[in-house]
Amino acid sequence: MGIWQMTESLPELESMYSIASDEKEVYFGFRNDRRRKEWLTVRILLRELLGKDVEICYRDTGKPYLKDSSFCISITHTIGYVGIRLASHPVALDMEYKSKRVLNIVDRFVSPREKDFINTDDPVTGALILWSAKETLFKLFDFQDVQFDKHLIISRLNPGTSGHFRGTVNKDGFKADVKLCFEVYGDLILVYC
Repeated sequence: MGIWQMTESLPELESMYSIASDEKEVYFGFRNDRRRKEWLTVRILLRELLGKDVEICYRDTGKPYLKDSSFCISITHTIGYVGIRLASHPVALDMEYKSKRVLNIVDRFVSPREKDFINTDDPVTGALILWSAKETLFKLFDFQDVQFDKHLIISRLNPGTSGHFRGTVNKDGFKADVKLCFEVYGDLILVYC
């Protein structure tokens, strides 16, 4: 797993990665520099992790995979950061920058029972850990039409700067229990499995 804080300028990142001709349409199709920086940084970080360039492809659902099938991959980005998780088995990763905006939508993704996991002393961190946990489950199984408050369930969450807990996906007769890990680095929340 690797996390990259994007402090480089766009020209610096462009000098670190040679955009292939078949990638140029995608790259120059991005409307803003932030999205171009994320796209470049993911590929640079992947090369750092693997020691070579490997093409990232995307399924119709948007889920990434490596063209050479050498590893399963999960990609995440948030304000100023990108992250990648690689493994020989399916993995998922989500990262969020702390923002109070999550409190405006908490009722859309947290079940009534899960609201008890949100620490009243720091509700933003608790809500973001729950959001990231559910994003991680969503990425892992790549389902469509998922209701985060009904199909993705977190069993227990203890406050702190790191730890693990269980998440369950229960949709259309499919059920899976997953161990999730979380880490809090200042204003950055990371959840992975």
